[in-house]
Amino acid sequence: MKNSIPKSFFLLFYFGLFFLFSCSAQLLDIKNQTYKSYNRNSERGYVVSFELNDTAVVPKSIVINGIVQDISKANKTGHTYEVNVIAQTTIIHNYEVKLDKRENGIYFEKNSNIFFQPVKFKLITD
Repeated sequence: MKNSIPKSFFLLFYFGLFFLFSCSAQLLDIKNQTYKSYNRNSERGYVVSFELNDTAVVPKSIVINGIVQDISKANKTGHTYEVNVIAQTTIIHNYEVKLDKRENGIYFEKNSNIFFQPVKFKLITD
């Protein structure tokens, strides 16, 4: 009976450390994360922007209001990314909106591993 308490304590301690380090490795410093909606020329969507100073990770796609949009190198200017997330369009023939059940955030790639970081984007109203 006496052995079970220290074993379970150490097991919980190591599990807690593993969880702490695995989560902290994914927490990136994302700044100026904003989005604004648009409706023009038979197209609706969002313009999402954010700053990322960590060059070791590559943002792959963005999730905003359940819609996923891939991020390309053309979306990057300096440390700032600006992505046009299309929600609905009749301009692009056979365009299909990709959906995701995750909360708002960004998919990243680091060392050939993909991970998701939730991001609280601030809505800009004009």
